[in-house]
Amino acid sequence: MKKILYIYPEHLNTKKFFKKISLENKKGNFIFVNQKNKKKILKEIVSSNALINCPRAVFKEVFKFAKKLEWVHTGAAGIEDYLFPEFIRSRVIFTNGKIAQGPAMADHAVGLLLGFSRNLFLNSKNRKPKERPIELYNKNCGVIGLGGTGLLIAERLKSFGMNVYAFNEENIPINSFFQKIEPIENIIPYLKKMDSIICCAPYTKKTKNFINFNFFKKMKKNSIFINISRGGIVKTNDLLKDKIYKKFRGIGLDVTNPEPLKKNHKLKKLDNVLLSNHVSGNSDLNRSRSLTILETNIKRYLKMDNLINEVDKIKGY
Repeated sequence: MKKILYIYPEHLNTKKFFKKISLENKKGNFIFVNQKNKKKILKEIVSSNALINCPRAVFKEVFKFAKKLEWVHTGAAGIEDYLFPEFIRSRVIFTNGKIAQGPAMADHAVGLLLGFSRNLFLNSKNRKPKERPIELYNKNCGVIGLGGTGLLIAERLKSFGMNVYAFNEENIPINSFFQKIEPIENIIPYLKKMDSIICCAPYTKKTKNFINFNFFKKMKKNSIFINISRGGIVKTNDLLKDKIYKKFRGIGLDVTNPEPLKKNHKLKKLDNVLLSNHVSGNSDLNRSRSLTILETNIKRYLKMDNLINEVDKIKGY
């Protein structure tokens, strides 16, 4: 019988859900441990075959004690903190919550875009805009990263009549949302004609600090820049270098590096910058989607079937 160790946080009402799953899946021996009970976690992991929702802060230590581990699952989409060398080299399957947060993050990105294009953020502060509102129709937007979030952003932007240019690590099937699809490393020549850039790429060795001062310098004047994925992709403080932030109509950052920014950070005081404090993935439905992914994978794991949402530990997504 497979032993499945589920670590649950007190603030999430998932223990009830998991007991239901354990009753429906008799082939599994389900163990529930509060995430604050580190001593019990380290004891139970020794004989566990599967580990669910281990906090990233202790995963490396917990993994050292795992002797029979076959599968690790996290409900999170960002997984860079889990990918240390010993885990990457192991044969343990890794799944996560990617795609589940896509609709919320796509809505959030479009909300930031509209906030700047329609001068909503300035008007909400009773600040007089220097420029008239702009229409999104026939404007160019570059979307970096075409996972579940990037595709949904493109779908939404296309409905506004935007020309969407996609930049991705891997090729994807051609569809009507995109004007053009290019490898992510080919983006630089396109920046001068993009009215907006939205970053929703995963954080990997390749994307670390990918967006920096040189990137910003080549972007179109009065364009809009938005990052809703991972703070480490953007050298946040480069926005202050030579006051380059002044060239932008708007800068929307749901994530930053470091995170959070210091209380008196310059970016917090600028009228053309909005910081939304890492909430783009939150919604009324994202947790239920995440639990559905987990439920599917538990059933598949116990049947020795292929799991969904598997992470390529070498690629980092």
